[in-house]
Amino acid sequence: MVPARNLPDQIAAARSLAARLPQLVDESRRQAVALRSGLHGNRKVGPGSDFWQFRPYITGDPTGQIDWRRSARSDNTFIRQTEWQASHTYWIWPVFGSSSFWSSSPKTPPKADRMMIIALALADLLLRNGETVGGLDAPHTRIASHDQLAKLGHAMLAAPADMALSSTDIHPGRRHTVLILGDFLEFSAPDSSPASGLQHLAHNQNDGALIQVLDPAECQPDFRGRINFTDTDDKVVFHSEKFEDQREEFMRRSQKWQGRIRDAAMTNQWLYDLHITDHTPSQTLLALYQHITERPARNASTPPRAPTTGPRP
Repeated sequence: MVPARNLPDQIAAARSLAARLPQLVDESRRQAVALRSGLHGNRKVGPGSDFWQFRPYITGDPTGQIDWRRSARSDNTFIRQTEWQASHTYWIWPVFGSSSFWSSSPKTPPKADRMMIIALALADLLLRNGETVGGLDAPHTRIASHDQLAKLGHAMLAAPADMALSSTDIHPGRRHTVLILGDFLEFSAPDSSPASGLQHLAHNQNDGALIQVLDPAECQPDFRGRINFTDTDDKVVFHSEKFEDQREEFMRRSQKWQGRIRDAAMTNQWLYDLHITDHTPSQTLLALYQHITERPARNASTPPRAPTTGPRP
């Protein structure tokens, strides 16, 4: 697959991704099911409609909570407890810039496909736990049922495609969670960082995560001979007659760029994870899910851990 370098190419790539959305939804559900099967529940007592457990009656308990049918089967009186339910809102933003539709090999999925699968699989897990999930399109579409994953996918496709230009214009609410997936090539310049945009998104006590999705060639390129690197306007930004001589310098600059993305996330006490598209998405999905489920227990003064999936700067 070749890079989508201009607007017509980007539109065609986006339409192609939209056409594949049903297959990506199916794949995301498979990923979510596989992850759910290996997770322990995170349930606790509280206000809700789902049954949690019986416990012996204690003096002072409301008599309306006594389960008389269960109590009649023994010599003790039992209270019927329900599961705690408090819906939290999660905003998931896959940043589908023009570079996200690129893949270095027909055997490697485009970054956009992998971003969508991880985003929808995470949404499926959250929705099945009773949470609310939204996309950062213009109407800020929100859903509360996993049967509406396709609707959420289309909302994600309509979200802003450049974090550098759009993050300060987005207002996700207060004490929500913002999860951003992208290659973040808009911050590849040495003096560029997403720090100010993340600070804006986090300032209302919003938790979050930054998932950098890269093609393996963007981390450890295997190019040989003469090569040109072009930008989205098809202008040559780097030329090499023998790329083998430039490989180490390319990797050094790539690691510095990844480090700036990681540092911006950690400064705001957000999770950072690096996902390479030739790896399975399960590790990244698990890191995201664990970060989310640990959110209520984390002390605000304690930075989240940095997971170890993929190569590190």
